[in-house]
Amino acid sequence: MDFKSFWESQRSTIISAIIAIVVIAGLFILFNALPAGQPAKQTKEEKQTQEEKKADQEKKQGKKDEDEDKVELPTKYTVVRGDHLWKISERFYRSGFNWTLIAQENKLANPDIIHTGNVFTIPKADAKITGRTHTVVKGDTLWGIAQSSYGSSFEWTKIRDANPGKIGTLPNGNALIVPGQVLVVP
Repeated sequence: MDFKSFWESQRSTIISAIIAIVVIAGLFILFNALPAGQPAKQTKEEKQTQEEKKADQEKKQGKKDEDEDKVELPTKYTVVRGDHLWKISERFYRSGFNWTLIAQENKLANPDIIHTGNVFTIPKADAKITGRTHTVVKGDTLWGIAQSSYGSSFEWTKIRDANPGKIGTLPNGNALIVPGQVLVVP
């Protein structure tokens, strides 16, 4: 097969490939060479509009928060679109970690699945532990004691560190406490 017969049989394919390369290169240059100033102005205007909307929403949310502070617990709450237990817990307790209280109170089989229109009872949260010690009862965990003491379960390490030699360790690495133990709660 010589070049002339090859050219005649593949001419349209080669010309199509060259045209495609030129078009792709032209589009690439066109989109990368556009001046960036014009879209930036639109972006600034959009940002200002978004900031104004966000400020309005924050003001409205602030009013909602003030109204929600006045709600006496226990109370009823109807789930709206976009809600999840963490969000509801933050609304009423100012801490997402109390979502388990809502799940337990409403006997939810799967707390990950809630539906718009569900009506939940929002229970009153347990009072925080006041005092310098805590006597462990059946079912207690450092996580739960920290939640009751500090309002944050992630502070459990403070209790562990304040009680050297009193808290054991399970094979899985979790802390071991037993009913009747008296723990210092710093």
